[in-house]
Amino acid sequence: MEKIYDYLKKVEVFYLATIDNDQARVRPFGALAKFEDKLYLVTSKEKEVYKQIKKNPKVEISAFDGKTWIRLTGLLEEDDRIEAREEMLNQNKESLSRIYSADDGKMTVFYFKEAKAIFSTFEGDREEVEI
Repeated sequence: MEKIYDYLKKVEVFYLATIDNDQARVRPFGALAKFEDKLYLVTSKEKEVYKQIKKNPKVEISAFDGKTWIRLTGLLEEDDRIEAREEMLNQNKESLSRIYSADDGKMTVFYFKEAKAIFSTFEGDREEVEI
């Protein structure tokens, strides 16, 4: 998990793909956290991405650092505990504190219940990492 977390933090922006009925939807994300040995993402319960994840928790993240890229495929699970939301805020103060508070009723966090990352290069190098 460390390698995945470090890579996504380094690139700063990664793209999360969900399914909306029969259509793929992709959007940029930037905030993530490590909490209790799990990789967490944050969103609002008011966004379409939240509804899409609740309906189908299979997602994929993609990011590129200019030389290598990652595809992180997995299953998300919502964590409704305030401690998880507080930790997300603590680890992402600059980007999230003006948008959310842990008890605002909008903010929610998901963690990867299971996932596999593939790191690749244009030269054909490939490394798989499971969470």
